[in-house]
Amino acid sequence: MRPLWTAVLVLAAAGTAMAQDQQLGARTKAMGGSYTAFEDDPVSVWLNPAGISTQSDQFSIAYQTYTTYPLHREKAPGSDVVTFNAKAQSALVDPALLPSYIGFVFHVGPADSGMAVGLCYARPYHLNYSFDQVADPFTTTFKANSNVTQSFNRFRLGFAKDWRLAPVGEAGWFTHFSAGGGLDVGYEQWEFTSVSTKVSDNATTYGGGAGFLAGIYDNGENFRANLGAAYQSAMKWNFSIDPDIFPVFDMPQQLNVGATFYLLSGYPLRATVDFQWIDWSATADKSFFTGQPVFVDAVNFSAGVEYKIPLPIENLSLYPRLGYRRFQPPWKDRNDLPMTANFKLVLDTKGDRGRPFNMLTYGFGLSWTNDAGKIRSVDFAGDAGADSVNFAVGFTYEF
Repeated sequence: MRPLWTAVLVLAAAGTAMAQDQQLGARTKAMGGSYTAFEDDPVSVWLNPAGISTQSDQFSIAYQTYTTYPLHREKAPGSDVVTFNAKAQSALVDPALLPSYIGFVFHVGPADSGMAVGLCYARPYHLNYSFDQVADPFTTTFKANSNVTQSFNRFRLGFAKDWRLAPVGEAGWFTHFSAGGGLDVGYEQWEFTSVSTKVSDNATTYGGGAGFLAGIYDNGENFRANLGAAYQSAMKWNFSIDPDIFPVFDMPQQLNVGATFYLLSGYPLRATVDFQWIDWSATADKSFFTGQPVFVDAVNFSAGVEYKIPLPIENLSLYPRLGYRRFQPPWKDRNDLPMTANFKLVLDTKGDRGRPFNMLTYGFGLSWTNDAGKIRSVDFAGDAGADSVNFAVGFTYEF
């Protein structure tokens, strides 16, 4: 049986890490967020479109929570004084029934064509940040008094092609090469709230993504290695509200490079490693006031493993997963957060450039094959080590 690992239907009552991370899928999250060299998961339509080139017809759907820092208003018993804070909390994005990811892969042409089309909707980022609106450039003490919520959505049409450089199953170097790309329509929703003001806006723009995936080596028995890379374009929103009036963010560009290793006889063990660069420094306006810190780019590292365990029930397999993620927030100092325009970011966080989050991730998948040989999968994931905890559960269905 050809194994099919999947991810997604992510439901969770907790969030991932500090600044937003664009990981989507329960399988991906359980393995630390290392995904760039996957070639059997419909989430690849978004993560690396080259990975869909050899997939069969299938779809996946995902729900997940996002780490947020809303403006909390509190009043002590017997007191009339209202205090504000920006503690981290997890939240589903409104409307909660809208998935964070849904994607379809359709094989194109003959069985050996190596071509596929992918369609997906992805919501990789949902920002919820609290700010202090500053009037005096000499202010040194900041308190949260306003909040910005912004959700980034992308709809993608992708295509990928795989070229076989060696027959399937034959040992050797450079066994195949896949390339893929996608065109995106982006949509964002934005809302600013304070004690006295509430303003909302939305915008649409265009972007894209591309990637490659190469079979580096296969000994035909117990070792196979893939290398992948993917790029997602930035999205510059044409806001009807000037960012100098209220804080708004563009969607960052990012670059991912990773490898996947298939190990042991029959390849039941899979190990992944990934590096990710996110261009947060270009997403927000600079401060009105000199000397204030700005948003900085983030570099993340992740690694993960999964292992296939056949269960006593026929055609049923269990996939325990474990991962590590070193996640870097987009600011240098958690005690002196960035400013955009005249809004100072105010968050209760444990991480910064010198103290990145070291996250332990974990999960499992359960897959089964029907009488027609089609594979279904349900996945669960969680993590620990960030500002809050994340849980995820997913579902994939092969047609």
